[in-house]
Amino acid sequence: MAVTRETTPSRLIVFMLLIFMVVAMSPIVSMLFQGEMLEMAATLAFFLTFLLFYFITEYFVRLDGGEGVSELGVAWDGSSLTQIIIGAIGGTLGAALVLAIAWGFGADVRPAAEITGDLIAAEIIITAPTALLEEIVHRGYVLPRVESLTSRGTAIMVSSLFFSLLHFSWWSVAGFRPDVLALFIFNMFLGGVVLSMAYYFTGRRLWVPISFHFMWNMVAYLTFPSFPRTEVYLPQIFQIEWGLTTILGFIFGLSLIWGLWMSYGKKE
Repeated sequence: MAVTRETTPSRLIVFMLLIFMVVAMSPIVSMLFQGEMLEMAATLAFFLTFLLFYFITEYFVRLDGGEGVSELGVAWDGSSLTQIIIGAIGGTLGAALVLAIAWGFGADVRPAAEITGDLIAAEIIITAPTALLEEIVHRGYVLPRVESLTSRGTAIMVSSLFFSLLHFSWWSVAGFRPDVLALFIFNMFLGGVVLSMAYYFTGRRLWVPISFHFMWNMVAYLTFPSFPRTEVYLPQIFQIEWGLTTILGFIFGLSLIWGLWMSYGKKE
């Protein structure tokens, strides 16, 4: 369970600005480099982003009088494996619902032959640090700190808006289609709300949103085309994280977490 600590408004604002600047590295790199240099620079920027996420959060936790990132809800205990399983089930089946709807209506999904071992390994390498460090930043640090200054409801809204904002690098590649872009921004916000509620449902256990986030992304990126770089049929309805069906997937995944936690998680 996370340790609850307070911060100051100015310190929290500085933290969020620093995180925003770190995320801005990747689009800046894409403007500065081309060809093989771009690929190398983008890879370095990706891993540097998450290293900075960790060290910035560690530093600010200590400024708040804490002992480090481990107290944000990622310390390992006897119930951690149960938490991971519950979150993973919610993320997997929530994303699978979006996939099932797309497949059932004949929308674009990735052919099974393209889901290779290399693709799976690459997605694990990308998705594991993304899920872990984004949750440490957003649900581990920002969410409870905003709550300490305001209220739980405000904290969920503010942290989820910040989470959505930090996906701004996808806005330009959406081709400035206002319907698709608006749905993507809303879906990222809703994803933040779902992950925040999963955190609170399970008594401030961060492993639940981490594993939900990881499995959702794995299913999404392995089974759907890479929209918007790849054109797909009715993305505003069927494309995961961009379409309306994502809302159903998030709600279904969250309800599974609540049900599983009430049935199994609270007993540990």
